[in-house]
Amino acid sequence: MESNPRAVDVCVIGAGPTGLMAANWLERLGVDAVVIDGKAGPTRESRALGVQARTMEIYAQLGVVDQVLAQAVPANELRPGVGRRSWSPVPLGQIGKGLTPYPGINILEQHANEQILADRLAAVGRPVRWNTRMTSLHQDGERVHVTVETPAGTTEAISARYVIAADGASSPTRGLLDIGFGGETNAKVFYVVDAQGVSGTGSGINVRLAGDDFLLTFPMSAPGQPKRVRLLGILRDVPGQVTGVEDEGSDQVTVDEARARSALEHDFGVTYDHSGWFATYRVHHRVAGAFQVGRVFLAGDAGHVHSPVGAQGMNTGLQDAHNIACKLADVLAGRMPQDFLQRYAAERHPVAEHLVSTTDRLFAAVTSSTPRARFIRERVMPLTWPVLVRLVPRGPLGRRMFGYVSQLRIHYWMTESARRHAASLRGLARRRSRDPVLGRRLPWIGATNPGEDNHIPLASATWQVHAYGPRAAAAGRRTAAHHALPLHSFGASPRRGLPDGTVVVVRPDGFVAVLEHAGRSAAR
Repeated sequence: MESNPRAVDVCVIGAGPTGLMAANWLERLGVDAVVIDGKAGPTRESRALGVQARTMEIYAQLGVVDQVLAQAVPANELRPGVGRRSWSPVPLGQIGKGLTPYPGINILEQHANEQILADRLAAVGRPVRWNTRMTSLHQDGERVHVTVETPAGTTEAISARYVIAADGASSPTRGLLDIGFGGETNAKVFYVVDAQGVSGTGSGINVRLAGDDFLLTFPMSAPGQPKRVRLLGILRDVPGQVTGVEDEGSDQVTVDEARARSALEHDFGVTYDHSGWFATYRVHHRVAGAFQVGRVFLAGDAGHVHSPVGAQGMNTGLQDAHNIACKLADVLAGRMPQDFLQRYAAERHPVAEHLVSTTDRLFAAVTSSTPRARFIRERVMPLTWPVLVRLVPRGPLGRRMFGYVSQLRIHYWMTESARRHAASLRGLARRRSRDPVLGRRLPWIGATNPGEDNHIPLASATWQVHAYGPRAAAAGRRTAAHHALPLHSFGASPRRGLPDGTVVVVRPDGFVAVLEHAGRSAAR
């Protein structure tokens, strides 16, 4: 082992999408960081593929959104159905229009996201250290000492002020820290097929139900290209016991057996010519007991795993990375005290718990085999769905639902006292205690204020003050001078919760930390 370990500010363990996002943001914010991974390169085969609007905004802030858009396939509608029948599509792009520059969902496989992020790191001289595996880790209160095995088989020491562990669902780091990973594993075995020459699916994302089976499909090819679709479903009569997060299904099942054991063709009428790759897996719903131990932080699948319903998993990990990278940069630069890092777990752990809980319930509803659940899916929904599709997209409920799925409505309590007060409330009173602007990602005014885009200044990734409308001019100048922050002025946008006289302090991650309305301030 080297007598003089390499000293860095941050060591990122794991170069999946979460670790790569963290490393990119640390570099973007001027933090000396190294990212290591035992693999030879970016993942080639993966289940994650949906990129939500909030993640697209983060990509835009990082400066790589054009590369993402160039490779992604837009999925602007969702088509539910039963058996071989599809119901009226939900216009995702229409519902989200005006709320974000990136409405709808963009389909881009995990490995493509990884490659874009890894290429950026290489371009700025911070390439991933592939084939470099963490073998041990301990911390002494001041630094974290990481031992790694290099590609040459030698041992090397890295001394970091902080560690971000983004090393997956079976995280060795989580195990070394003795952090629990509570939850459960679904007993059913699921398959994923990268299928080509597909027939029987409609455009956009398809969700089909049949008895206690379900089929989820994602478009993987642009219009005019040979039809390539990602298929996810349930395998029937697969033997084997559920073990833990390392259990990925059954290696004994081939792609041909999967066709026979699934409802793909018989119940859903979906066929395909051949597959690029095939895998089986089990669905887990788990959250780590802690996201921070000393100077080590868990992010992505190391902290939470859940079902693919909603296409939330990769996005949540990418936003974990964005959050902790910005906080580490603030602390390392002396802008914030050390205890500011506790805000990471305070903000992101509830997001993970809520996500796992909601996806677990949705997944249970979709796959339930009870007579009541089947009656609702097969008899009630076909009658009510056409009415819902006509009414919901046009009203506030549709926009609210899009906000949840796209992760635009994520809320953080900006102070511990506000969080404790909210915890003392129940039901509707607790939900109403959350401000529509404070503690949320800055509302985008590009659609309500033609010619103005209040997200453009966020590319600087700095704390900043925004003033909305002429009544906010004087207060905006005072707030900016008081905090020694740049000031950006815009027209008022009452429809986005930013009426005339509004002043906000925006964090580097784009969340509103302080809100003032014509002399009244809040930091909840």
